[in-house]
Amino acid sequence: MTMMYHAQERIMNIPGSEVTGMRGGIHNSVTRVCPKPTHMIGGYAQLAWGFNYYGTVGSNRDEFIMIRKMKNVNWLDDEGRDQVQEAKK
Repeated sequence: MTMMYHAQERIMNIPGSEVTGMRGGIHNSVTRVCPKPTHMIGGYAQLAWGFNYYGTVGSNRDEFIMIRKMKNVNWLDDEGRDQVQEAKK
């Protein structure tokens, strides 16, 4: 599984962080997203051509992907007892 760090809110079906033990955060924090396979191949809208230039468009230049193996994948199956829901009570 490859995941790209991207600012977004909490999503389901994404494993919890090994650091925090939680899934995602607010729009000012980062979470993992599963990129579409079309984001990894050429010839689509994420690539642009210009004179003597072939590469990603400006919106994609600031993105980077860090690939590392997780030691323990925790899917946080016990969704009813996470810290966020406890704080709302």
